[in-house]
Amino acid sequence: MKASVTALLILVTVPLFAHPPKNVTLEYDYDTKILGVVIQHSVNNISKHYVNKVVVELNGKKQIEQTFNRQMDGEKHEVLYKIVDADEGDKLTVIGYCNISGRKKSELIVSAEQPEEKTE
Repeated sequence: MKASVTALLILVTVPLFAHPPKNVTLEYDYDTKILGVVIQHSVNNISKHYVNKVVVELNGKKQIEQTFNRQMDGEKHEVLYKIVDADEGDKLTVIGYCNISGRKKSELIVSAEQPEEKTE
């Protein structure tokens, strides 16, 4: 009985410390065909709690699935992908997964126009 209570407490408390990625930011350079992905995921230990998988879809079809054993740093995970088949108007979807709990998805419509750089 004690073992059951302990196991239940572990199952209940683990999700309290785990959380899905907070945000997924996408930037696609039409000229170079490079997709930049920044996954915001604040963690204390990049080897125990981290972004463990990134999936990239083009128009709903999986193009890339990459797994990781740790996160780049304690705040975010950044990756670059060459997506040569993306044309103007296509939809890129990226899903970032936490190794403990949850995921976050972001979408981007491919445009040949480069966004204007803002200066303040």
